[in-house]
Amino acid sequence: MCLYSQMLNLKLSARWKREDGQFIELDQRLMQTLKTIDSEGSISLACKALGVSYRTLWAQIQQYNQILGEDLVATHGRAGACLTRFGHKLIWMVEQGNVRVAPDLGTVGEQLNAEWLDIDQNKPWISLALSDDLVLQNLFQNTALYKKLQLSLRWSGSIAALSALHRGEVRVAGCHLPIGLEEHSHVHQIMRRWLRGANLSVVELFEREIGWISRPAATPPTLEDVSMRRALLVNRNSASSTHHQLNALITKACLNPENLPGYYHEENSHLAVACTIAAGHGDLGLGIRAAADHYDLHFRTVSKERYFLVLHNSDLQYPAMDILLPWLKSEEVQSQVGSAAGYSAVNLGRTQLLETFLHEIQST
Repeated sequence: MCLYSQMLNLKLSARWKREDGQFIELDQRLMQTLKTIDSEGSISLACKALGVSYRTLWAQIQQYNQILGEDLVATHGRAGACLTRFGHKLIWMVEQGNVRVAPDLGTVGEQLNAEWLDIDQNKPWISLALSDDLVLQNLFQNTALYKKLQLSLRWSGSIAALSALHRGEVRVAGCHLPIGLEEHSHVHQIMRRWLRGANLSVVELFEREIGWISRPAATPPTLEDVSMRRALLVNRNSASSTHHQLNALITKACLNPENLPGYYHEENSHLAVACTIAAGHGDLGLGIRAAADHYDLHFRTVSKERYFLVLHNSDLQYPAMDILLPWLKSEEVQSQVGSAAGYSAVNLGRTQLLETFLHEIQST
């Protein structure tokens, strides 16, 4: 994601095709209306949340019903209102489409801007491939940073990010590892294939919680429930460290991935995993607390992990790092990370050799 004074911003739009072949635009107002009714549970409460009159909102619903040829909302008198099956399907199809496409759409937009727009030659430039993280994505929306530094960002899994670094496609890779070698030896062993070499250094960012994500329930589902086919699993893609953390938990539970419904349902981000569960297309997934909180889902901590940047030793002297490192250590960044649920700004901005850092988190 590059930020220019003027730039192309790609956005996903959705249309519904009716049986008669007519396309209906599913605009933001419709999506927000349906989400609010779904969360509030009544038309009157939705009106207060949206700041419109009952008459106006009801007229909008009737208009959408007529245009789409399907009822979107079911009312139950004093018992309130809820979305119909079609209404529920509509909002979650659009939501899942957005979260699945967002990383690729951002990368394509960044590439087009870099190819077509004039770059300030006096502004330092650096490319990063970063493992998925919601707090980090918010941090890199900082407009003040882009006035000093030209950033090219791509979001992926840890393994994909480190592979891009080793292929020379980026100067910096962002990845994460669970804390403690004994309990997480499988994950550390897998990641060691890409995390080795005396010529690599680390810039520490933060500690975050990773755990089980599920819909609120009196008894949250477990891997055992999945193995008994009482629940459906949602996985991350194999280029992510989280995928291998899930494999380790499955092995620890003496289960076979082949026998776990949903194991091969892979999503490309923590938010996509949470979205799939919130939509009802899965029951249990491993991910970060921030993704669970985004959809008001239940979260049970499994472990803590350290998120860090990896780069070649020589690139610590790269001009862009003279801007990026002080920014990471700033009070603004420290405060934003420290105030996020499930995060801790542990040694944020500290640099050290990769091998020294790995020894530290493995012995914790």
